[in-house]
Amino acid sequence: MRKVFYMDESAHNPGEYMIRVNVDLLPFTTTVGSLNVLPARLLNLTYAQYLRFCRDILGAKVRGKNCGYPVAYFKRNEILNQFVKLLNARTEFVIWEDEHPDYQEHVKALEDFKRKKLKNS
Repeated sequence: MRKVFYMDESAHNPGEYMIRVNVDLLPFTTTVGSLNVLPARLLNLTYAQYLRFCRDILGAKVRGKNCGYPVAYFKRNEILNQFVKLLNARTEFVIWEDEHPDYQEHVKALEDFKRKKLKNS
């Protein structure tokens, strides 16, 4: 599995970690906006919802209230490790979906086949 997301210790807040993106592992060459929102989008959340999730569920501190993009800072622990694994798994799935645009047609054909088979039984 690609490790697109990883933990990086903050230079300004030693002992606290940010979730970073290794853009070299992503299948696009340009982006518009901040990559800080990518975890939120993978979880189908707004960036504000994502930050609240990080704060309330993962125990992160959110800093940068009056900046362009506030950032979540985490203590390194097993919950954060699992969250980074989840983000990497979601990324892998989204990339796979993009590389297999016709997979939904195959799923539908299999479901239709099962339905017909059950109907004829």
